[in-house]
Amino acid sequence: MRTRGWKTLAAAAVAAAAAPTLLRWVLRIGGARRAIDMRMTVVVERPISDVFEFARDFENFPQITDTILSIEDSQDGRSHWAVRSPTGHSVEWDATVTKYVPSSVIAWESVPNSPVRASGLMRFFPLSPTATRVDLTITYQPLRTGFADAFRALVGANNTVRLRTELAQAPRELARR
Repeated sequence: MRTRGWKTLAAAAVAAAAAPTLLRWVLRIGGARRAIDMRMTVVVERPISDVFEFARDFENFPQITDTILSIEDSQDGRSHWAVRSPTGHSVEWDATVTKYVPSSVIAWESVPNSPVRASGLMRFFPLSPTATRVDLTITYQPLRTGFADAFRALVGANNTVRLRTELAQAPRELARR
């Protein structure tokens, strides 16, 4: 009976000693899995004017991906974004357009002191009168990750993979409009 008590105490001591290391590992790896750094190209079977008009209004983005809860586009280069965290909570920040060339380029980034560092760049190229290529670059990095979000990110789908899958299906949605 006494041996079992010492073994339990020893196991508890080892677990307590390992807990901070495990916690740091979950926060580091889970936080990294929440980040997005991707480049991709999509082809939309619509004229460049239609595709650019859709993309320049950020409020349309939630129609493409479930991760984005809402975007309030002020139509003056400012917007307010809300996305779903791995735990289902809302993460919100403001962004500004950093480059805008009609029918060619739209770029944006989160404002200083946001809870995330986020940016995007879309370049539009006409392939034919009825087809447009969009080169897309998106970065997203939460600046703070709690244990629950980190753990969910570890056991859930990778954010980059999930977003890439949703965006790959966007051309079909846009072509139906």
